[in-house]
Amino acid sequence: MKISSKQASNIVDSIYGVIDHDINFIDLNCTIIASSDKNRIGDFHEGSKVVYETGEPVIIYNDDEYISAKAGINYPVTFNNEIVATIGITGQYEDIKKFSSVIVKMTEILIKEVYFRDQRELQQENERYLVELVVNNLESAESILKKAQTLNISLDGFKRVAVIKLQEKEYKFSNMRQLVFNSIKRRIDSSELIVNYQGDFILLLRETSMNQLKQIKEYITSKYSLEIVVGYSEEMLSFDDIYYHYINTNRIALFAHRMGRYEIVSLNAFDLELILLDLDKSIKDTYLQKVFGGVDKDTLKQWNEMLMAFARNDGSINATSEELYIHKNTLQYRLKKIKEITGYDPRKLRDFTILYLATLLHKQ
Repeated sequence: MKISSKQASNIVDSIYGVIDHDINFIDLNCTIIASSDKNRIGDFHEGSKVVYETGEPVIIYNDDEYISAKAGINYPVTFNNEIVATIGITGQYEDIKKFSSVIVKMTEILIKEVYFRDQRELQQENERYLVELVVNNLESAESILKKAQTLNISLDGFKRVAVIKLQEKEYKFSNMRQLVFNSIKRRIDSSELIVNYQGDFILLLRETSMNQLKQIKEYITSKYSLEIVVGYSEEMLSFDDIYYHYINTNRIALFAHRMGRYEIVSLNAFDLELILLDLDKSIKDTYLQKVFGGVDKDTLKQWNEMLMAFARNDGSINATSEELYIHKNTLQYRLKKIKEITGYDPRKLRDFTILYLATLLHKQ
């Protein structure tokens, strides 16, 4: 196992905080790659050469016994029954012998942590690589499955795709995305995949249900004061279907995110809205200018809220006014005002359709 200078430095920093003696971490080339005494980093350490040759600790009583070595103890550090480094503790033998074995044990524990963290990161990177192949449709399903098998990752038996998009805001924590990622990973089945892809989280699910995703969503909102959109696909019949289901699921999650609908959404939650996603921007801008041109931002925001509620309540004045907590006469006045300014009457089906389409485009 090769330990980097950065990893060795982290280990030294962790140990140095426990004792009042300098700590040196020496690699298999007998070079000090990390030390609490920064001036010694890069030096050759002859005492460690003896440790590697004999496999036994070396006690150094005087600074001039070995090249670039000071008085202290140098111990072999093992991982999986192999020496991977030596750890040197500077000081007089009688002063440091009482805690030296503890320092070695701490070092070996920290090295194990480094190893398992590296393995987790490698596994996550391999999973992300495979999912990127899928969602970008870069290779055939057969080719991707073969690569997954080589990487010892199972891609069989996935039933659904989920896409999670985070609310765009100033996050409470600098590592918010990683915290959310970890929270989701701990709450889905261990056989399922979650990867961080272009700011979103893509999940390939076997067992996790929509109800479980609702619980995850509620936990994240409560824990981090952060809203999320969860796109949830229809059930897949085979691995070949993943790309198709991802495309549709990402589209509906994107649309819900643009509209501020922080909820779990599936394909059957949208119909007309899906058509608008692919409209050319110039066409969208022209349409919005035609319908809402000249309307100020605050007024347009109020209209959007009102027209969306009007649609949800099938044009019912009473139900819409109740949802908006306004008097029905106030609602009727505002609807009339829309007609006066735009020329479109929300109480007429054709005119309302025109206004509703403009509202959807504006919310995008």
